[in-house]
Amino acid sequence: MAYGNNRAAAKPRASFQTAGGTIIKYRNPVLSGQISNASPIDEIDVSKALRLNDTFLDAQPLQDSSIIEPLVDGSTITITNHLLAGTLTLQALRTTGLVGTGDFIAALHLVIASKDTTGGTLTVIETIDEKRLVTIFYGVSVKTAPHLRKAGNALVPYPVVLNYSGWVQGVSANLEVNAKTIWAVGNKVGLKSVYKPYAIQEQENANFFAGNPLSSSTSGVSVGDSDNASGDIVNLNSMPEPLPDGMSSTPPPEIVGWPETADGEKKENG
Repeated sequence: MAYGNNRAAAKPRASFQTAGGTIIKYRNPVLSGQISNASPIDEIDVSKALRLNDTFLDAQPLQDSSIIEPLVDGSTITITNHLLAGTLTLQALRTTGLVGTGDFIAALHLVIASKDTTGGTLTVIETIDEKRLVTIFYGVSVKTAPHLRKAGNALVPYPVVLNYSGWVQGVSANLEVNAKTIWAVGNKVGLKSVYKPYAIQEQENANFFAGNPLSSSTSGVSVGDSDNASGDIVNLNSMPEPLPDGMSSTPPPEIVGWPETADGEKKENG
């Protein structure tokens, strides 16, 4: 079936992901107080040491989640497990070479040399359809971290392998984490808020390939299909009850003022 410009036909979903912008943080108690201006004091920003045009993170399970035991008569017995342990491979780059300035490779060398007896965490934050998907790998230990790799006019990746005991995942409920600050040139104030996709981009409960043409059984095209409250901005100061899509309702946005200088005066561009 050809749809042409027939909006009343079923539509596929439109989804957005950023190419960069993934936040990866590594924490270990050994790093406490060793990193300049770190907050928390034991945290390294790993995303500053990863090449964008590469598979910079690869998490693989430690063993198969199911095993099939074949029997003589051709039947099988399947054994399953819920093990969430695995290995993380990161193609990291050596940056400053010092733990104090946040070098991930140097930090791993310090953890290894300190005879790690606590383990750490690795947190990965992705932005998908304006929601922050947070994955936390816990019980993280260093399996391998090359001591030194050098080349000529090139940055040589350090294939770091970390072991982890398990992982958890969820959508961030903290609006501050999901917020963007939009400041148009020429405006004296900006807006800091959460921006949500329009409802028209959501997938319909219909078979896209079968189609759903206009008929007495359909309601046709609604004015709200192109723009409704689901695309509006959300205030960070109020915390209304969440909607089923995980976002909140739509109060006015927060106004962002000019930053203040040391003497308390407002500082404007130019």
